[in-house]
Amino acid sequence: MYNHVLYLAFWLINFLLFYFAGKAFPNDFVFGTWKFTTVEAAIYSSFWLTVLVWTAWDIIMSRGIKYEAGTVTWIYFWVVNSLGIWLITRVANVLGFGISGWRWALYLGVLVVVGQKFVWNLVTRAQQARNNN
Repeated sequence: MYNHVLYLAFWLINFLLFYFAGKAFPNDFVFGTWKFTTVEAAIYSSFWLTVLVWTAWDIIMSRGIKYEAGTVTWIYFWVVNSLGIWLITRVANVLGFGISGWRWALYLGVLVVVGQKFVWNLVTRAQQARNNN
């Protein structure tokens, strides 16, 4: 159950950050196609980013690398998120999420890593409190 809650929380924070980045910088982030509304495009794009991050996470865990909240881990997930965002925007005609340049993928990647760390802390604390009761 813990992994499901964490996955959904990551998806939610990714969606919120995507959506509000689009609202804050409408000239640099574009959501929607002839088929998808802005909200739908943000939902689908954030879902695929969550899948990519989860896959990268599983890869490092399967290699026996310990997940620690250090600088290397932050950089790793920043690169994973930024590459994921850039890849998602390369198929903008399918997912409905486009950016004006690769630098925006790096900037949004930083925000997403911070958001994911925040969510990670919330969910793990709630799980620990539940286990202690």
